[in-house]
Amino acid sequence: MTEDALAQARAQLAELTEAARKGQIIPIRLTGQLEAIGQLLEKAGEQKAAASGSPDLESYKKELGGVLTHGFHDLRLPLTSIRGYSDMLGNPAMGELTDMQKQFVTTIRTNTKRMESLLTDVSDISKLYNGTLKPGPKMEMFKNVAQLVEKAMRQTATDLNRTFELDIPQGLPLLNVDTDLLVKALNKVVENALRYAEPEGGTTRLSASGDGNTLHIQVQDNGIGITEDELAKLGTPFFRSDNELVLGYKGSGLGIPIAYGLVKLLGGTINVASQVGQGTTVTVSLVGMS
Repeated sequence: MTEDALAQARAQLAELTEAARKGQIIPIRLTGQLEAIGQLLEKAGEQKAAASGSPDLESYKKELGGVLTHGFHDLRLPLTSIRGYSDMLGNPAMGELTDMQKQFVTTIRTNTKRMESLLTDVSDISKLYNGTLKPGPKMEMFKNVAQLVEKAMRQTATDLNRTFELDIPQGLPLLNVDTDLLVKALNKVVENALRYAEPEGGTTRLSASGDGNTLHIQVQDNGIGITEDELAKLGTPFFRSDNELVLGYKGSGLGIPIAYGLVKLLGGTINVASQVGQGTTVTVSLVGMS
């Protein structure tokens, strides 16, 4: 049975890769296809653990991560080509487009960007499971990290008509951390906070405080909040709340699991407190330099 689920996952990935080579990917179906592959891998892992009597499901997930990894390169190549040609079509030097043609080009760009983001997320979660994502720590001030997060999330906040604030005091503990990975983790948390707020008056604040040589980073929002049952499932790949506002956005359910995995990889902890209808506070704690 384990081999059946694993074989199905491999077959579906091969089919998706072949569709990418032929330029036959259907954007609206891609999330569901990747979710189906992920569910098959989960099922294979559960069957493996049950058959062996071992509860060590995580080690088996790491072994299975390679099933996804080899297909990402082939999937990205046609997307890069599609994006390049769509950018070229939008260049005035290629000739004036009609309003309908401009709309088509915009749709191509939007869907290509979404697919690239989705593939990056699946790649990241696979690397985390595989244990192949290796941090490169260096001395860093959190002020610099926060500014990179603000720059990355500025357009998202503008597009969603949300307010994004920074509250970064002086004298915070210095970090010895992989800046890029910490920024990526915080971007995932901040994007969720921005996206799942009420349409009017949505505010997200990124702040930090020190406790000895421990840095506490907080992402606080006044959004829809999370139920107790949903809190228990946070960090589970592909899990998404059934709140209408969440379902209205075509997400993958991988952002928060990636954030959890990256924070753990960086030696930190992540805690979430939330109240439905009031908002959510995510606290990331990292030990700084002594």
